[in-house]
Amino acid sequence: MSTMFQSASPTLQKLDPSKRVNYTFGLVLGVEEFLQSDTYFLAKHFVENRLLHGYGTVCGLDVTTPTAPQLEIQVTPGWAINPKGQEIHVPQLMCLPVNSWLQANLQELQTLYPGTAPTALDLCVVLCYRECKTDVVPIPGEPCQTQASSTAPSRIQDSFELQLCLNPYASPPATSPPGSPPSGVLDSGGLREFRPAQVEDDAVRAFVTLLSQIQVSSTGPYLTSSQLEELVLELIPGGVTLPLTSPPSGPPYYVAPQNLRESIRTAMRVWITEVRPALAASQNVGPCCAPQEKCVLLAEVTLSLDPAWGATGATVDQSQRPFLVPTRLLQEMAFDESQAGAAATSYQPVAAGVFTSTGAAKGPVFNNLTAKASATAGDFVLSFTGFQFTNTYIVKGTVQDSNVAAATRATVEFVALEEIGILIRVLDTGNKPLSANQGFMVEISQIVSSHGGAS
Repeated sequence: MSTMFQSASPTLQKLDPSKRVNYTFGLVLGVEEFLQSDTYFLAKHFVENRLLHGYGTVCGLDVTTPTAPQLEIQVTPGWAINPKGQEIHVPQLMCLPVNSWLQANLQELQTLYPGTAPTALDLCVVLCYRECKTDVVPIPGEPCQTQASSTAPSRIQDSFELQLCLNPYASPPATSPPGSPPSGVLDSGGLREFRPAQVEDDAVRAFVTLLSQIQVSSTGPYLTSSQLEELVLELIPGGVTLPLTSPPSGPPYYVAPQNLRESIRTAMRVWITEVRPALAASQNVGPCCAPQEKCVLLAEVTLSLDPAWGATGATVDQSQRPFLVPTRLLQEMAFDESQAGAAATSYQPVAAGVFTSTGAAKGPVFNNLTAKASATAGDFVLSFTGFQFTNTYIVKGTVQDSNVAAATRATVEFVALEEIGILIRVLDTGNKPLSANQGFMVEISQIVSSHGGAS
């Protein structure tokens, strides 16, 4: 008598990160259910990392180039988050002897750069996420199977790959540059020309620069809300937006003190609702979706070479690496009184000049500052472009004397803030006006609070 056996294998559906397993009594759990559960929770975790925090170096991963006992590129232990939101952990110091790397890739380098070696070779140190299947265990098999087919890895371990690649943006022109694999695909070996695209990081830096160019002013011309929205939209790469309909004067761009808070809110709103989705779409993923790039830039390294492809030195530039600042540090900075005061108040010089004892300008002046002599001897009224009686000004002054030997001590005193200007008094210690060989210089600064107008 023969018995017929039929193997049953589940038909795996496409894993969907928006679905989680609905565990119910009697549900048969198979590979598909466990894979779907992993997919759901990993996707949530990666999205949280990526959208709420960003990507880049989190801790450590410093790049150095010690020369003794040999020239090496070293990466210290640390953590990073890649553009997909995956954590990358480097548990120990990693070292790459530079001349060994050059010799290993010498044939390809000589093909790219015929003749003698270039005097400098620009490279990128790139850290990538990878997974390793480990802990092989036996699994139920069928008759006539090999030993290899009756075992399988039981664990997936997070791992990493450090790559030293030609910098496509800085390397000397090659006759036949090596191809760069698609974003997110790791090389199995060989020379690679690659630098991770940092579309969002570059846009973030540009956005912060734009915010720093928005300044409080009591005179204008003021940046309108529509102009500010267009300036933020201009940060979308690839010329997605139209040219500014009414280009503002600047930078810097001026806003009234009472409008500063609303202007920052407007800029942030446009960044979140329009620019971030467009940045993702520009990388061939859906709006608000993380790119598929698994790698982050750690540093750009320039090797100095001799004609025989020997490295004689190396310089490291880490200025373009993305990194993440812990929220605890940002919280402490936000709560610090000095930082809060600096953020809430604008202090800047608005006028300056040097004058004779009669108030005549003695050389160039800043912002059309004038010193008009008053009816009271020794009194002068200072006025300049943009002066407003309701503002708060700080006046600093000193007396000049061309005859040092016969110099008489004198003072510059602030008297009052009047509607026509700032009244000061310049007298010597005997309460007499300045002599003909004397003069005075002044500098006027303005303090503006961002909380509702002039302080």
